[in-house]
Amino acid sequence: MQHLGDDLKSTFDVTDLGEPTKIVGIEITCRQDSVTISQPAYIDSILRKYGMQNANPISMPMDPNVKLEPNREQQESNHSNDYASLIESLQYLTIAMRPDIAYAANRLAAYTANPSFDHYNAAKRILRYIKGTMNYGITYHDENTRMVGPTDPNTFYGFSDAAFANADDRKSISGYVFLSNMGAITWMSKKQTTIALSTTEAEYMALSEAAREVIWLCHLYGELGIIQSCPILLLGDNNGSNSMTKNPQFHKRTKHIDLRWHWVRDLVNNGLINVVDCRDPQQTVDIMTKSLPRPKYIRHVNELGLSDASAILKGIIVTGITRHKVMWYYNIKTDVDNQIIIIVSSSLQHTSI
Repeated sequence: MQHLGDDLKSTFDVTDLGEPTKIVGIEITCRQDSVTISQPAYIDSILRKYGMQNANPISMPMDPNVKLEPNREQQESNHSNDYASLIESLQYLTIAMRPDIAYAANRLAAYTANPSFDHYNAAKRILRYIKGTMNYGITYHDENTRMVGPTDPNTFYGFSDAAFANADDRKSISGYVFLSNMGAITWMSKKQTTIALSTTEAEYMALSEAAREVIWLCHLYGELGIIQSCPILLLGDNNGSNSMTKNPQFHKRTKHIDLRWHWVRDLVNNGLINVVDCRDPQQTVDIMTKSLPRPKYIRHVNELGLSDASAILKGIIVTGITRHKVMWYYNIKTDVDNQIIIIVSSSLQHTSI
């Protein structure tokens, strides 16, 4: 960081203001072995704007048992405008640093033109969720441990997934997330532009979307002087689509696929991307493509590097299940069986909440 500052001073007339604490509304907390970004002030402003500052918090942004459908009745325009404004606020929060609500916000955005009261209630449920996770932030550690997949010296790796044929218009949902230093750095949850005829096709299209993000990240890191020396690891969960990236299998069933999606095959053949199979429950990007049961959802939130930033500073890590108080902080890992955050330290106290 000092070297970067010296280079900037040699080129531009700048003033060193010390370590950053807030940039465009994102709060930055630097510690000896990690950096955390969060947006509690922005979340509080959203809650106050919609009168939800005293709402009861909940542990998930969407109820997996509730089926959302397009509204068949016309609603008053002012209701639609309020709904659109709320979804816009949530989507900004999603883009900035809350991948855990990406699927929920983008799912509800599909009903902006004619929302029903069910859609508005679902949006308020997201507000109740961020009320309880207001202090959540993404933490990046000085180590780059990977929970799944083969290890390599590269700085980042990613997950790709697709949810086949949603109930509204039968278009699939693509999702990807890339992680570095145990925290999410870029993510996407998006409806595909065309209807896929099979799960393999939907997953193949999602892999191609993720591959484009790989190339952009490689260029970004390269400009920062961090060159990726090996094929970038990309984890998918469909055998058919993973195989198609290496050779043109299943020709009769896939010859109709648009040419632009086959670009990922060239990247694999040229050694720029390594597509590896990764199945549930280790497929972190499931949180971007579908509404999940609570245990899976909490697990994937932890894998994204999201946790209570204020609690980490106090030596307390809080999840929806348990609270762990530690004498000092070393590392965070995910317990596969209990699906909770564990603090590795020489002294650990446990209390239920």
